[in-house]
Amino acid sequence: MVFVVFYLYRARMASPDGENLRVEPVSFYPAFIDLNGRRCLVVGGGPVGTEKAEKLVEAGADVCLVSPEITPRLARLVAVGAIGEHHRRGYRPSDLDGCLLVIAATNVPAVNLRVWDDGEARRMLVNVVDVPNLCNFIVPSIMRRGELAVAVSTGGASPVVARRVRRIVEREVGAEWGELVGILRDTREELKLRFTDMPSRAAAVEALLETDVVERLAAGDRDGALDLVARHLGTAVPA
Repeated sequence: MVFVVFYLYRARMASPDGENLRVEPVSFYPAFIDLNGRRCLVVGGGPVGTEKAEKLVEAGADVCLVSPEITPRLARLVAVGAIGEHHRRGYRPSDLDGCLLVIAATNVPAVNLRVWDDGEARRMLVNVVDVPNLCNFIVPSIMRRGELAVAVSTGGASPVVARRVRRIVEREVGAEWGELVGILRDTREELKLRFTDMPSRAAAVEALLETDVVERLAAGDRDGALDLVARHLGTAVPA
């Protein structure tokens, strides 16, 4: 299952026309959302829209793109069918029909504001890139190691800081952690049968993590790591 990380929140505007925008302190709700097969709209075909569309495609979303002009990278995604629809025109409210979320990435503030207003009226997930006040979700900086995902967010205050922190995490968390998560995924059902309550399962995995299982995986000693898994969890990785 493919997930993308969102932080949901409500921002307030100082004026209804979008001028003099400000964000008041809000609480954030971090969530992983399964976008596989779900219709998502990207308005804007420039470099920023390209990045957002590519991430949605990676998450398995059914991407609809609206933009009179698009980058060569987007054109390739359209050509191979990775982006299911491309409307070579300006935005229309009907473009939101059937969509779970919309990302506005145009260089025309009036268009972005219209997308926000229309999406909010439909109670959709809306993100106007780099305008936190016109978002009810923001996308954090993500580090992935297989099924392991670590999200870093500054609440829209400084994406640059989020990226720097993500790079720090990337240096500390290697591919061996993703491999370990994959092993635990493969043994999860057997583990639930052996340890029938969550506290005992958590304690068993904590005990495993106190060993050198991660170091063995980092050194390429998968057999040695699996031996520790079998000893501490009483499970075996399916062939």
